[in-house]
Order: sequence, then structure tokens, then C-alpha cells
Amino acid sequence: MDDHTVTGRILAVLDAVADHDGPISLAELTRAVAVPKPTVRRIAADLCARRMLRRCADDGGYLLGPRVLELGMRAAAQLDLRQAATPYLQDLFAHR
Repeated sequence: MDDHTVTGRILAVLDAVADHDGPISLAELTRAVAVPKPTVRRIAADLCARRMLRRCADDGGYLLGPRVLELGMRAAAQLDLRQAATPYLQDLFAHR
């Protein structure tokens, strides 16, 4: 989804990579986020430089980077387990 903001485009790229099974190519990423290819290339390169994404050595596709895990771990430490798990437990309960 392109909401025409820098933040929206960055999050769209991260979400598309996270939602894809395995490495996602630049062409697939561009289609997924519906943003011009040069813009997606710049965003992806910057996210790689910041370790939010990484390039797959085999095919050059993109995967989530180690910085995403680091941030997730910090977020988990800042939340208590009950607070973090409540939305997921509610979703499980609603679908049983």
C-alpha cells in the first residue's frame, strides 16, 4: 500500500518482505508495494545498510535483517508477557 509517505513506503517494503515466503526479488517487491522501482530500490538499499533487510547471496532477493530481530527483542522486554500475548490469545479464542 502506497500512502505516499516515506514512513508508509518503508513499512510497506518491510511488510512485503516479511509476508513473502523466502527471499523476494526487487521486481516482486515493487509489484507488492505498488511503488516505482527506483524508489523501492533506494528504500531497500537504505534498509540493508541499516540491517533491517539483507540481500540473499544466492539470488539477490531480500530477507528481513538482524536489526528487525533486535528491535523485536527490545519490544518484548518492554512489554509484559500478558500484554504482548493478549491480542493473539483473543484472536485464537475468537476462531475456535
